[in-house]
Amino acid sequence: MDTINSIDSLRKFSFKIEGDFIENQNGGFLTFKNDFGLGNAKAFKLFPGLEVITFNLTAKRRITLKNLYKAKNCLHFIFCVEGSLEHQFEDKKKVKIIHRLQNVIVGSKKNKSSKISIPEKSRAKFSIITIVSIKELSKELSNKSQLSNLLENILSTISRTKEYSYFGEISSATSPFVETLVGTNLSGLSNRLINEAAVFEILSLQYSNRKKDLKNVEQKSTLSKLETFKIIQLSEYISNNLNEEISLKSLTIMSGLNQKKIQKGFQFFFNETVNKFIANLRILKAKELLENSDLSISEIVYKIGLNSRSYFSKIFYKKYGLTPKDYKKYHHLSNPTFQLSYSSQVSEGIQQKDLENILNIAKEKNKKLDITGCLIYHNNFFFQILEGPKTEILKLIETIKNDSRNFNLTVLFEGVKSGRTFKEWNMSLIKGDFTNLEINEKFEILPMDFLALTDVKNPIANKYMWEKARNFLIVNQEIDL
Repeated sequence: MDTINSIDSLRKFSFKIEGDFIENQNGGFLTFKNDFGLGNAKAFKLFPGLEVITFNLTAKRRITLKNLYKAKNCLHFIFCVEGSLEHQFEDKKKVKIIHRLQNVIVGSKKNKSSKISIPEKSRAKFSIITIVSIKELSKELSNKSQLSNLLENILSTISRTKEYSYFGEISSATSPFVETLVGTNLSGLSNRLINEAAVFEILSLQYSNRKKDLKNVEQKSTLSKLETFKIIQLSEYISNNLNEEISLKSLTIMSGLNQKKIQKGFQFFFNETVNKFIANLRILKAKELLENSDLSISEIVYKIGLNSRSYFSKIFYKKYGLTPKDYKKYHHLSNPTFQLSYSSQVSEGIQQKDLENILNIAKEKNKKLDITGCLIYHNNFFFQILEGPKTEILKLIETIKNDSRNFNLTVLFEGVKSGRTFKEWNMSLIKGDFTNLEINEKFEILPMDFLALTDVKNPIANKYMWEKARNFLIVNQEIDL
């Protein structure tokens, strides 16, 4: 397979595992649920010379990616945030493990590819960012950019041998950016920007960590590779068993490492003692349970492995500045904030007085119903977000559907969330065609390019749109949102 295209690689992989593959202008997308397992993957190109593939899957059988980017000169920056992988160069017998959170860079100057395997009955979530030599892309040399030149320099700097293999240290700092890259789809401008930003952050961290690893030997942990991976395994065990009593002694028995080694390892990788690491994870877990479950505070205390509710309240307050009770009151789903966002077409002949009427009625009635939100008018379309009691909002939507001033109402998003984006009701205008409208101080004019309206049906893009609107209003209006 002579390919230097991430989408081609994913397409051919989809045939092997009998998955569903879709390709559009954004990239290639794979989903599968069969005897091989279940999961998804995506592939896209940022520009000539920089390709990306991400995977999030559970393997029932051993799954292998063969002939990955078979090119004469390329480097793969691989980072696994869940599970572990096996790497092997084509025509080589030696197999190396890619551990969770390990900084791995591999490549070849020969026309040989890498093979990556996911063991059977295992989970894996990882990204592969590949730099391909621009010299191999003769048809696209006209698109060569300054950044392309920099990546070409990385190739020449790192890959001086026929095969390059760097299996470096554990680097937890890269993890959140890989999670973002794996978890964000590619549709819409905002998502595309999120993905691209994550790619550059990952590349920067992996490359700089490699340089630091090679130059600053004196700053390295004195732990061996095996001891390092045992520390990471212990951190995973702690995060998955917070309801249990976890002691340094039990971790010693479990890992075979002495207490001094364990403390040194946690201090090196997490900059915390073992007890501090456990305490912080418990508080973070408690916060998630307060936001996303209907458990009582006493049940949450039990879930995170504590015995004292008063002690829990004390450390939670110290961390977040609120007692668990107050945090639950404002964020917990037992007192939910229902949110609905919609768009509709504006009826022909609408006048400024109609918009003023909508504004005045909304401010008066919605306040009594505890409904907040924002209405945007742009090029004969309304975009509105409503937040508050679900029953009242659904009644209001039916009223809006029957209002002759608009038609073709389409719900873009509805669901429950913690907190509100807006704390009062506002009307805004985006600059556009106002031939029939005389703008006055009652309306806040938003710049046309302040948001991406191209994909507002996407939940992330929808959220992004309203947060951008909120931020603009906060900056430009003297209001308490």
